[in-house]
Amino acid sequence: MTDQESKNFVSEIFEKIIKSDTINDLVKIEKESFDNKYLMDPKAFPKIDFNISSEEIDNLIANKVIDKNYNLNPIPENSSSLIKLLYSIIWKNGDLKKLKHIAKGIHREDLSIMEQENSFVFYQFGKYLTKQKSQPIIDQHVLRAFAIHQYNNTKDISKIRQLSVITKKEKELIENYIDWLNSDSINDNLKKEQEYSYYIDRILFATGRLTKKSKK
Repeated sequence: MTDQESKNFVSEIFEKIIKSDTINDLVKIEKESFDNKYLMDPKAFPKIDFNISSEEIDNLIANKVIDKNYNLNPIPENSSSLIKLLYSIIWKNGDLKKLKHIAKGIHREDLSIMEQENSFVFYQFGKYLTKQKSQPIIDQHVLRAFAIHQYNNTKDISKIRQLSVITKKEKELIENYIDWLNSDSINDNLKKEQEYSYYIDRILFATGRLTKKSKK
């Protein structure tokens, strides 16, 4: 797929999203536009139907499950089997330090992505877990698709198609995506639907995977 073909495809996808009136419209776009290999694996990433509130993080801090810097404290021996098993998986993957960024995203309602210094994907995932309106799950694929939609210069498109790691340079892009999800570009009826941004995320995830270009 050339840079211009990528731009044309992304433009078509965004046009369909903008015309969508319901969640079912978004699901239809996903099913009709992509092979399964580009879609988010529902077994690896099933939909999260719970939310986590800032008050719940307060309780975790008060009970010394995490400290004031959102670091996870060692779990006690009398923890439930499920907690010990999940802790073990996180430990084995070396992801214990990432939990603090998710907790911070949940807890710091006053802190925008622009004020976050690192771990933007995990911080924004925490924002998503609050289930507030227009707080998306972001990753390299979603941002790649959104950037291609925004850019018109083929050099910019070619460069962003190679995006693989989200850094400080992409913070403004994340903020622009969040703003777009809450803008007049999205149908008012769709914005009334619970978690409409989740279904847009899924479409853009597939779009970004399809349009990704390997670095030479």
